[in-house]
Amino acid sequence: MHFCITIMYVPILHKTALIVNIKLTNLTSIRCSMQPRIAIIGGGIAGLAFAVYYQQLGGRVDIYERSPISGREGLGFIMLENGLSALAELDLLDAAKMNGYALEHCYIKDNLGHALKHQALPNSFGTTRKAFIDCLLAKIPADWLHFDAQFSHFTYHDNGNAYCAVFTSGQQISADIFLGCDGGRSQVREQLYPNAPSSHGKVHELVSIIDDPALVENLSHSFVKFKQHAGGLAVGMVPATESKLVWFIQFSRQMFTSPEHSAQSKWQFAQQTVGHWPQPIPQLIKHTNFNHSHLWQTRYLHPLPQYHRGNVVLLGDAAHALLPFTSQGVNSAMVDAIELAHSLWDIDLTMLPLALSQYSKKRKLIADTYLKQGIELQEEFLQPHHQEQKVPFAF
Repeated sequence: MHFCITIMYVPILHKTALIVNIKLTNLTSIRCSMQPRIAIIGGGIAGLAFAVYYQQLGGRVDIYERSPISGREGLGFIMLENGLSALAELDLLDAAKMNGYALEHCYIKDNLGHALKHQALPNSFGTTRKAFIDCLLAKIPADWLHFDAQFSHFTYHDNGNAYCAVFTSGQQISADIFLGCDGGRSQVREQLYPNAPSSHGKVHELVSIIDDPALVENLSHSFVKFKQHAGGLAVGMVPATESKLVWFIQFSRQMFTSPEHSAQSKWQFAQQTVGHWPQPIPQLIKHTNFNHSHLWQTRYLHPLPQYHRGNVVLLGDAAHALLPFTSQGVNSAMVDAIELAHSLWDIDLTMLPLALSQYSKKRKLIADTYLKQGIELQEEFLQPHHQEQKVPFAF
């Protein structure tokens, strides 16, 4: 610790007063050195959001991401009210909105174009994954980020706490707390729960993105979804910027055979299944470069007993991979990050088990509810339409 001490003798009414002026320098770095060492495994949204917020509190972290650059896989998503609240706490709400596109309504139509359902979408916007991650990265010091780091396993103390993360390159890093933010196929979770059951969803998605400012304008700040009356097939479109539109085909994997990974196979699948549906769907297919389309085999993670073991804790999809019908994957990951950062700030490591237990219980209660809602929405999607069906969101 560095102190600057100035001693002055000042005459006051014929007496001498001793004034000691102590200035504490580098206060932030001193506070950081008193905080536990935190290593984040996975540079997706949950890990980056934690880093941004923990830095605001005055701490620092190190992030280890398996890809050569920060993961921008995935095309886009919808931010809902809980996600916007988290962005506000990160002081990123305005920047994220500026790089996204405000949504005000959700319209559900049948495959003939007839209106089925409408719901207002207050405090929501669409965004591309790349733009969203770039907003987070802009807040994080470059020397906190370590790329091309594929996690392998932990080494443990006799008390069950991890003291070292080992990477496939042979690199080893030590920390007081390890955060598993490495997504739905989490290797960190595999270390904590080797037999954690995940279920392949009954629905697959073919997700694409196009650049079409006129179509974005025509959608009038709305998320629009066309669905087959008989169930099991739908097309959704989400404006993500003033010019970019993310769109997807959802389909029952029992009713339809998934396309192969070639662009030709994906185009042919789209053309045969929904190419005859109303505009703008034929327009979407025509303007899509299917080389950049992503075939997503949806799955969900059965609830874990808890989100931590020892000094290792899970966030986001690593803790609770949800079905896409809820639109809560990114939103709940953001809230995880805020809650955990609050729990870990200024913590005495002797209190770590209690802090992680409280975080786990609070977030697990909400995530388990989202999982249940997602399964219900999936079952509704597979059934013929009826008036009581819900819009595809979990709030």
